[in-house]
Amino acid sequence: MSTETSTVSASKVLSSSWKIDGLTIKNRFVLSPMAVLQPTKDGSPSEQTIAFLTTRAKGGAGLLIVGGTVATESGYAEAPFQPLMRFDNDRFIPGLKKMVDAVHAYGVPLFAQIFPAFGAMGVPGEGRTTRAASPKPVRMAAPRLPHGMYIPGGRTNPTPEEITREELREVQNETVAAVLRAKAAGFDGIEIGAHMRYLYSSFFSPRTNWRSDEYGGSAENRARFLADTIRAIRAEVGPDYPVGVRMSVNDHLPDGQGPEGFAEVMTYVVKEGVGYIALTDANYESMDDNLPSSSGQMLAHSEPQIFRKYLPNVPLLLSNTYEPQQAAQAIEDGYADGIMLARQLLADPEFPNKVLQGQQEKINWCDHDNSCLRRLILNVPVRCHLNPAMGREAALAGAEESLATKLKRPVDAFVIAAAGSPSLMGLADKLANAKMAKDAKK
Repeated sequence: MSTETSTVSASKVLSSSWKIDGLTIKNRFVLSPMAVLQPTKDGSPSEQTIAFLTTRAKGGAGLLIVGGTVATESGYAEAPFQPLMRFDNDRFIPGLKKMVDAVHAYGVPLFAQIFPAFGAMGVPGEGRTTRAASPKPVRMAAPRLPHGMYIPGGRTNPTPEEITREELREVQNETVAAVLRAKAAGFDGIEIGAHMRYLYSSFFSPRTNWRSDEYGGSAENRARFLADTIRAIRAEVGPDYPVGVRMSVNDHLPDGQGPEGFAEVMTYVVKEGVGYIALTDANYESMDDNLPSSSGQMLAHSEPQIFRKYLPNVPLLLSNTYEPQQAAQAIEDGYADGIMLARQLLADPEFPNKVLQGQQEKINWCDHDNSCLRRLILNVPVRCHLNPAMGREAALAGAEESLATKLKRPVDAFVIAAAGSPSLMGLADKLANAKMAKDAKK
């Protein structure tokens, strides 16, 4: 097979249809789940939620996956940011159905990311701890942060407690119930969030799982929690309903697990009926690899290649591979089936249409400054500095304000810019580290 793909054949490959379980997807572009949907304070889809999604449906994406969600009451309580879209109670079904119907009007399927718990990334409260496979905290600090993100002095999250067998069964039951709510609301499929340092992912790697029971040790044991959950979901939804898994596939840490180990874990999970695996790179302690500034790093790390070797028949969704020729080549080579787009679809919701119509010169390319990520961390509505309409799609569709007024609305622009200043944040980092060193000597 050739090492290069022409522009014409790239459009042909990326416009081709494919299947997840019993569902046909019209092209290879997938909106990756992101916490950018601005639901209501009580956890329902808002008019902005719907406008954001329908804008990307009109822009040509073949599949949309809803992110920024929570599936359990305990997960909602420990969430590090708000608001989240909720699947933990039947009262949310009518609002979810309204959102699904709006996307379906454009002939695009919609999946729900079912997100049970935040694990080591959760926030403990009075009388409530966070839980993970083992008591391993998360440490986020330079130099393992993505471009434009600074945490002066770094940050170590509270140490989670080891989750018990009884609590695992509780999470599993609540997760299955959330899946059934998504199905009742009309979602075309679901995805279990088992990535980064969230609850499910904490079981996969020996770095974060040193349990001595049936959930720790061997790859089969480390797969057990997720495998049991997938089996329980399949028993309820049947064989044709799409059920995917999103997972980090490489710790990118000296004491971490590589893609071979993660792929081995998944060989036990897919037996229970996994319709696809969405491959993401690294975790919160290696975020520079999770959010790179160039296309194709997962291919360079051979992660999809290794997963394809271990799992030859499972559709793979590939992240951080947005360059059209590169994405098409990965599909032709058999290393990917779908191409996930996150930051690029914030900057340009018409990206799929422009690629498929041969109008790449019109693309508004993401510059990976990560102003969107800084906003998310500061718990303010996510925006894109390259696309003023992003996050305001609903307001811009109305006629009550002038366009100029709406685009000038943010009052927190200075805070976001300061948070991304290398000089200001570098100084803050030095001061914070100096204080920690001084405190350590006391």
